[in-house]
Amino acid sequence: MTLFRPTLVIREVAVYRGSSYAYRASLHDGVNIIAGENSSGKSTILSLIVYGLGADISNWSEQAQLCDRVSLEVECNGNVATFSRLISAKSGQPMEIFAGSIGQAEKASVSEWMRFPYRTSGERESFSQAVFNLLALPELQTDTSGKLTMHQLLRLMYSDQLSAVDHIFRDENFDSPQLREAIGRFLMGAYDTDIYANQLRIRELEKEFAAADATLRGIYALLADVNHSLTLEWAAAERRNVEEQLIRLGEEASQAEAALYEEDGEDVVSLEPQRRALDAVRTAQNELASVDQQIEGLRLERADSEIFLATLTRKIDALRDSATVAEAISEVEYSWCPACFATLPSHDNPHTCRLCKAPMDEERMRRRVVGQLNELLVQQKQSTSVQADRDRELAELDDKRAAVFARWKDAAARLRTAKRTPQNETRQRLATLNEQMGYLRRELEEIARQERLIARLDALSTKKADLTAELTRLRDMNERLAATQQERLSNAYQRVERETLALLHHDLPRQDSFEKAKSVSFDFKRDAISVDGHTYSSASSTIYLKNALLSSFLAAAAEDPGFRHFRLLILDTIEDKGMEPERSRNFQRLIAERSASLTARHQIIFATAMISPELDNAEYVIGRKSTHAERTLLVG
Repeated sequence: MTLFRPTLVIREVAVYRGSSYAYRASLHDGVNIIAGENSSGKSTILSLIVYGLGADISNWSEQAQLCDRVSLEVECNGNVATFSRLISAKSGQPMEIFAGSIGQAEKASVSEWMRFPYRTSGERESFSQAVFNLLALPELQTDTSGKLTMHQLLRLMYSDQLSAVDHIFRDENFDSPQLREAIGRFLMGAYDTDIYANQLRIRELEKEFAAADATLRGIYALLADVNHSLTLEWAAAERRNVEEQLIRLGEEASQAEAALYEEDGEDVVSLEPQRRALDAVRTAQNELASVDQQIEGLRLERADSEIFLATLTRKIDALRDSATVAEAISEVEYSWCPACFATLPSHDNPHTCRLCKAPMDEERMRRRVVGQLNELLVQQKQSTSVQADRDRELAELDDKRAAVFARWKDAAARLRTAKRTPQNETRQRLATLNEQMGYLRRELEEIARQERLIARLDALSTKKADLTAELTRLRDMNERLAATQQERLSNAYQRVERETLALLHHDLPRQDSFEKAKSVSFDFKRDAISVDGHTYSSASSTIYLKNALLSSFLAAAAEDPGFRHFRLLILDTIEDKGMEPERSRNFQRLIAERSASLTARHQIIFATAMISPELDNAEYVIGRKSTHAERTLLVG
């Protein structure tokens, strides 16, 4: 069958109590039915399945509370992995992921598992993001509720008995219309990846713009009393003027000391000022060399890391592409040898190469792809974070170098003066000249500080202009993409509506408006559904409409690769709210018939106590039928 991405298929469910299985069942593509008497634990199994996928559930039944852990063997876009979570009354439980089947996971050491928290913290990504990576899904962040999680997306793929029948979504505390709309648009493929990336980038740029603007205002406040133009040309002219004055004063000081030496032979010549100035120059030079060495080393590390990051990106893309290529090539049937063109015998064994007949372990290959992909994505995130730290350290070193360089220039100037005047400061003239030169040196320091501020001003002004231009470009791009996105949303909406109308038209004659229905409206923001503009007071018709919509969502996604729906549906409301047996069985048959007609991989799981006789067989029913005497969970 065709594999649209993303597609998540559950292959096996295992619920553990200690070292024993409280429940274990294998699932397949298409329709899977959990059958049994009312109140025998069917809903508990569905809750455990959804919890194993990442939903946040804590209100467990008494039977579930006696169990320890649930594990699911899943296929994420065809690659096998095992998800495992402890069953706990505390919300926000982490998830452990193993790159392979449940059988392999049960034999694996702890080091072969990867543990992910419920929420992203620091550099540690959440299990939702880890699953999204396996499904090749982009990360989506809303303005009101932060990043979308597996828990949120599953609200449109799992219908439970406790939620309101007239709501599309599974009920949630602290819900918001904006969040529901984001979930719906995302799963319908109407949230463009580029728009998402641009929005994240716009947020970053807006923060950078605000920081640059605040820094500029701070610098302007420092220079509020300056009554001249703030340019590097002005600073350079001021520096030349002060340096010329220093040279002139230095010459005057040399002449004065020479005159004093000639006049008073008892003055003792001392090289101590020259030695101190030389020591200051050497210290500054050593510090300058040390900073330069640090900067050079850090730049080399950064360049090396850039190459490493580029290599990681290529490897991640190659891993994702390799799984697709391997899957496509494995389906090629060779009739002639490509070397000698001899006729090849027919190939009947799916576990050997279609050309050389050597054994092939596709399971092992997929498991390695999942494991390597997870590892590379973690390395990529960590390396990107380290690179940002290097950039900050380089900026700090550049500022430090500017300050050290200014001290070096000052020390060099004092050394030149000391070499010209190797005498003690014994006269008032020399004291005055040296005092004036000290003032000028401090003025040079102030000019150096202003030069740094001016350079920072120029850089920040340029950065603000660049940020403004980039923000304008991204916002314009998002406006264009939004128009395209609206067209995508309309097409997806129409697909779901057509599928829903077909299910309504084939309902038993219980609701006249269903038989004659011309339109179905569903609004994610309002969390509401209507037929030809009307809602219904009959609970059974309302739940039928809700089940029809969610089933149609899956069917539309299995016909259109543009959806980001997981092609997975879990229903616990097939016979909810007074649904009569024959109406429920008719709906079950409709779902099974539509599932059989779909060409893309998908999975439907539902529970029922009144299974349709046509579906009461091993092709559809998974596990054993539960009773009050022998419940779904075997816990004692």
